[in-house]
Amino acid sequence: MRNLLLISFLILSGYAAVAQTALSGTMTDGDTKEPIIGGTVLLFRNGVQITGTVTDFDGTYSIANLDPGTYDAEASYLGYQSQRIEKVVIFAGKNNKLDFSLSQGVLLNTVEVKTYRVPLVEQDNTTQGQTITSEQIRALPTRNINALAATTAGLASADEGGAITVRGSRSDATNYYVDGIRVQGNLIPESEIDQMQVITGGVEAQYGDVTGGIISITTKGPSKQFAGGAEVETSKYLDPYSNSLAGINLTGPILKNKAGESILGYRLSGRWTQQVDDDPPGIPVYRVTDENLAALEENPIINLSGNNFVAADFMRADDVNVLKARPFEKRTQYDATAKIDVRVSNSVDLSFTGSYTDRENQFTPGGWRVYNSHNNPTSYSGTKRGLVRLRHRLGGDAKGSAIQNASYTLQFGFERQNFEDYDARHGKNLF
Repeated sequence: MRNLLLISFLILSGYAAVAQTALSGTMTDGDTKEPIIGGTVLLFRNGVQITGTVTDFDGTYSIANLDPGTYDAEASYLGYQSQRIEKVVIFAGKNNKLDFSLSQGVLLNTVEVKTYRVPLVEQDNTTQGQTITSEQIRALPTRNINALAATTAGLASADEGGAITVRGSRSDATNYYVDGIRVQGNLIPESEIDQMQVITGGVEAQYGDVTGGIISITTKGPSKQFAGGAEVETSKYLDPYSNSLAGINLTGPILKNKAGESILGYRLSGRWTQQVDDDPPGIPVYRVTDENLAALEENPIINLSGNNFVAADFMRADDVNVLKARPFEKRTQYDATAKIDVRVSNSVDLSFTGSYTDRENQFTPGGWRVYNSHNNPTSYSGTKRGLVRLRHRLGGDAKGSAIQNASYTLQFGFERQNFEDYDARHGKNLF
């Protein structure tokens, strides 16, 4: 059994001190192209207002210290038609750009809605790698996070879904982050990922000592309205590997203010997965027939001309079965994640994230698959993780403030892993 305790504190103050995930741009008059001073810019995520700010004397705005993900941005000013741009993708570690052009005196009680288009050229991009969004993850034919990351140029994996290497570095040189905190245990299911950033070069100072690459995951947050989903799939009757999955997720508000805005929300998810063979072979697999196995167990030694020999050495091709899947390799895993977001004010938010993983993985030690795979041991492992984050944006109130673009974040992380290997016959009895 091995326990791991990770405690990390991170205090970031000042927008210029370190690279942050930010959104900035301009607000102008659609006809005269003159800057709009004192215009309001609000950001929404899953229908929940996250933060906001106002434009300065040049008509520019900047919102720093954001979580990567997909947002809706709304700009408004007295006497102008409000404009809402949906599905704005904010990439991690970059100063994302978004400009507004408002029409004056046209349907003032309505909101002009536009769909965001990801720019072909990323400004303020000092890192190499790739950012994968939740929409892209749904379209990819894999559920393994390492396999998802391996679609980035510069990454390689000896086995699909196995440990990855970044530009030739060792696999243990790849660091993993969840919501800004470094983790080492089992990661979350891909269905709970809002955005995953894979960094292969130009690593920012905020990640510290890195000799390989970075995989940084941002989890999904609560929704403004109650929602849920479920998924069930299996290949039990279609192939010999019998991959099965069942999952469920729930999200919604717990508490709203007088304006009907969510100030306390939750997101819960659970998943069960099971494979009869979690690593399908590319070549035939051989195992002794049940009849010959019983005979070998009854008489493991044979005597020929007064000499003793191992009976298994005299097995023939007809004495074994040719299989498409490895026998006694069942793998079962349970995953549960929970997230609670608290909007203390327009400038202060608090987030709690917890995850739990329990896994049983039967495996075959080298050299005994043909005659002894029915005694395969099982690896039992589990991960418990808790993350807490407090973020304060100074001047984050949309009404305006003398201080702009300054913020600090306090983060705390706890992680514990357990590992045990034994078989059903002997359990933990070493003797």
